[in-house]
Amino acid sequence: MPLIKKRFSRAWIPNTITMGNLIFGFLSIIYSSNDRVPNHFQVAGIMILFATIFDGFDGYVARSLKVTSEIGKQLDSLADLVTFGVAPGYLFYHMYLSDMFFTVGRTHVYFGMIIAAIFPICAAYRLARFNVQTTHNYFQGLPSPIAGIVIALFPFLTPELQVGTIPITIFFVIIGLLMVSTIRYSKPQVMIQEKVRGIWLIISFLLAAIILFFLQEWALAIFILLYLISGFVSFIIQLIQVMRL
Repeated sequence: MPLIKKRFSRAWIPNTITMGNLIFGFLSIIYSSNDRVPNHFQVAGIMILFATIFDGFDGYVARSLKVTSEIGKQLDSLADLVTFGVAPGYLFYHMYLSDMFFTVGRTHVYFGMIIAAIFPICAAYRLARFNVQTTHNYFQGLPSPIAGIVIALFPFLTPELQVGTIPITIFFVIIGLLMVSTIRYSKPQVMIQEKVRGIWLIISFLLAAIILFFLQEWALAIFILLYLISGFVSFIIQLIQVMRL
């Protein structure tokens, strides 16, 4: 009995971290629609970025404490759906799509809502497929946290880049569809664990911290862009291999 209670109490440590992910996703939704807060779109994006920290640690803590469970896995997926599916779609809708409508008689049909809904739909399917698939050393489809980070960076980058609504909406849809694609994306954590150890791991983290400090959101944007490109490179390599067979 004491052993069961001990394991039960330990299991709530990673689950609580997962709840932190969910809370920040919920806060992002609130800030997206709260224009009384200065730079509320940026604050909403920051909430999603904060959530990724919790999302990155809950699984690691569960494995370290040896309390991994099916309920923890499902809870993580539900939190990810809110934070990296619903919250980014809601943020993008209020930034770019809320004025997209056509009139039928006296009724406004806001088709921007339909476009925004693509993101949570794709995230939901992506997470469901991940839960039932056999574990590989790669991701099939763009991971939902990465997709969420892309949208979270929009409030910081798009005003400076002065991108029009139509091009950025097309990009938004592409990011959503990449989640449900079969394009393979590497698992950075696997590469780090296998190839970067000891002093080199410390040096790598220091370099990453320095780059992030000076370039801030642009450093993260560059990393994400390279990661997106890596998936397409992997897809082209697979296609060439299939054509040769």
